[in-house]
Amino acid sequence: MLNEVSMIAKPANKASRYVFLGLVGTAIILILAVYMGAPFSGIIWTVVFALVIAALYIYNQHVASEFCYELSSYGGIDSFIVSMKVGKTEKTLARLDADAITEVRHLNRKEYRAYKCEKNVYKYTYFPTMFADSLYLVSIRSENENADLFIEATEEFARELERCIPPQL
Repeated sequence: MLNEVSMIAKPANKASRYVFLGLVGTAIILILAVYMGAPFSGIIWTVVFALVIAALYIYNQHVASEFCYELSSYGGIDSFIVSMKVGKTEKTLARLDADAITEVRHLNRKEYRAYKCEKNVYKYTYFPTMFADSLYLVSIRSENENADLFIEATEEFARELERCIPPQL
């Protein structure tokens, strides 16, 4: 039986807001250029469409989102649950067996960029900060799931995750 623990990760830097505002500002300037009679309006509208899609992604993933990491027991099974809240909408992204956690490791930004998953292992990124300086790698290995999750957690929560690692025989 594990201690029921949860934490909420909110965006920790303002870079994502600046990127979002830059994308929206550029789109507005290009729309004004089309209405002022700029040539190649079809290409400009395509670029505006791409900028708006990128801005919406940045907003949903890095500006308005909160990730909740939770360790709890449901029906006698210890679970690691990751959910995402954007505005009033909350959805569960992952519900994994806590006993399947094989590794919890701290990574800096350089180590995260250089990390390569093994073959047949899925990579999931569940952190709100766009350019996070401190992440944790949580490796899940079981019959049903082989995944590497990257979360932005506190040191205390990472220690709770480490307690879920079964002892090696």
